Amino acid sequence: MTAAELVACQNSLLCARKVGPAGWLGHVALYRGRGMSDVPQSPGWWQAGDGRWYPPPPGLTDETPARPPMPAPDHPPYAIDPNASRPSAPLAPEPPAPRRRVGSVLVSTLAVLLVIALIIGVSFAVSSDSSKTASASDRNYQLVMDQLVDSEFTNLVFIETFWDRYGQFTDEYNTASEAEQPAVIERWLEDIESQVAQFQDDLALIENNFASQTYKDGSIPDSIRNEAIAHYQTWDRWASEIVSIAREWITLETSSLSLYGYTTEVAPNLDGRIESTFTQLCTTLKETQPTDGSYKATIFDMCESS
Repeated sequence: MTAAELVACQNSLLCARKVGPAGWLGHVALYRGRGMSDVPQSPGWWQAGDGRWYPPPPGLTDETPARPPMPAPDHPPYAIDPNASRPSAPLAPEPPAPRRRVGSVLVSTLAVLLVIALIIGVSFAVSSDSSKTASASDRNYQLVMDQLVDSEFTNLVFIETFWDRYGQFTDEYNTASEAEQPAVIERWLEDIESQVAQFQDDLALIENNFASQTYKDGSIPDSIRNEAIAHYQTWDRWASEIVSIAREWITLETSSLSLYGYTTEVAPNLDGRIESTFTQLCTTLKETQPTDGSYKATIFDMCESS
């Protein structure tokens, strides 16, 4: 390491590591014996830690050529390279980045969500309203209504036949002699037993036909089917008791009631259940009928008196 390099890096720890085991102080000791002074004697003298000035190490003499004078610049001095893309002079403070209007964004988002919710709600309401009325083109609705019409026809045929036969019986009984009346009663009881037995078989078939169909739970066809089954089950209970009630009625010679009047007196729930379930069935039919009126006449014919 030259003396000039040694002087140039005297205060550098990195340099002190490079100069060898003696370090910076070892090299200083080599030159201190050449003379010292309280003031520098010439360029190159250096001040030690004791406050005194020492001559430059070998190689740094007074004959070191001076630097040539620098020509005057032909432009104002720049703090940094004039070719740089940005000047070194302080720039005007940049305006702060606009803060996001969190409140406005939140309000806008909530407004959009509200509109979406309203749209979904309206769609759901329209869908719900449309599900309250049947479609005339719905195959399941057509099927359950066809079954209901057929079942009601079977029911009406029995009712007409049963009470027609009762009317014939009363006429025959009233015109028969006292000796003929017991035979008239037996023929009537045998007839109604046969009629009721056939009616019970028809009711069982009706209920099985309704139960065999698969409808979506809660759908209009499903509701009509369930209420129809409940209605025909009340008729089945009526059929299971009417013959015994008729036999009891005929033995009461003092009774002034008709068979129908007597039945409503001794077993009011039989007729009451029939009327209640039929009213419920007709209410459902009227409320859920197609809006195009295609089943209006059919439902009116079945439920006119309900």
